[in-house]
Amino acid sequence: MSSASIPAEVGDAVTAQAIASVEPVIRPYLRRTPVISVDRLDFGLPPGPLVLKLEHLQHTGSFKARGAFANLLLREIPAAGVVAASGGNHGVAVAYAARAVNVPARIFVPTVSSPAKIARIRGYGAGLVVEGDTYTDALEASQAWAASSGALQVHAYDQIETMLGAGSLAIELQQQVPDTTTVLAGVGGGGMLSGIAAGYAGGGIAAGVTSQVNVVGVEPVGAPTLTRALQAGRPVDAETGSIAIDSLAPRRVGEKTFGVIKNLVRQVVLVTDDAIRNAQDLLWQTLRLVGEPGGCAALAAVLSGEYSPGPDEIVTIVISGANTTAVDFGR
Repeated sequence: MSSASIPAEVGDAVTAQAIASVEPVIRPYLRRTPVISVDRLDFGLPPGPLVLKLEHLQHTGSFKARGAFANLLLREIPAAGVVAASGGNHGVAVAYAARAVNVPARIFVPTVSSPAKIARIRGYGAGLVVEGDTYTDALEASQAWAASSGALQVHAYDQIETMLGAGSLAIELQQQVPDTTTVLAGVGGGGMLSGIAAGYAGGGIAAGVTSQVNVVGVEPVGAPTLTRALQAGRPVDAETGSIAIDSLAPRRVGEKTFGVIKNLVRQVVLVTDDAIRNAQDLLWQTLRLVGEPGGCAALAAVLSGEYSPGPDEIVTIVISGANTTAVDFGR
């Protein structure tokens, strides 16, 4: 079964036009997450504009809901339902989307997944399997399940529909911050970064958008999957050690995502775990917003000086996830 027909414009390419054709299909199932404009002085930086895209307020607590709904609404779903491997956020999103469109879902996660994410997957009614120590282990187990059950594999990042769904972020940003000059987003497998970059390619699809937007990827020093791929000219295995291991540390970047990123993303920067922790802390202290480590990596790049914007540069940072156990109101 499928809930919608695939727009003819999509094909097998991730472009601004394809993203624009998919966005209306998934729009009824998504929140249009807000942006907040602050002065960099608020974070102890030299003065200048800073915009935060609060995507951690999306359904399921991360941007992953966009790609999950794109898959479930645009692809034929067999009677066996869907299966996904995830460090956590993608699994939460697929479980939520599957419940929304009433199809079975089984989610495989590694042992490093956050308890908060595991609890949300269970709460949405999906079957949950904890398998292996890394995302790659969970992915292999999910692929075996798909082969034996006939369930549809919903890849966390290296799937056209996943990338197109993530690209709907770019459409919202073009409408909300049409004069932005730079967008920073975290990168693990590359789904969000490739979608945003494609959404801005050629000036984007919204009237009045700045034609040249610098899209910057940010990843942890301990999980430099995209950096290693760019150095090698192709996806290769990389280290996977970081406090953001459950969202930004697959063993390698996706083949499809890399094909988009290498052509459209101008810069990738690395941030330390200490910088990520500091970004989490300052986001809370300054704005009373809670972000998980992977969700704050892009903010960490600016706060640490790894990306240093010019005084008139209009920088938009995607806060991409908030599924964390850091907040306990029972204490």
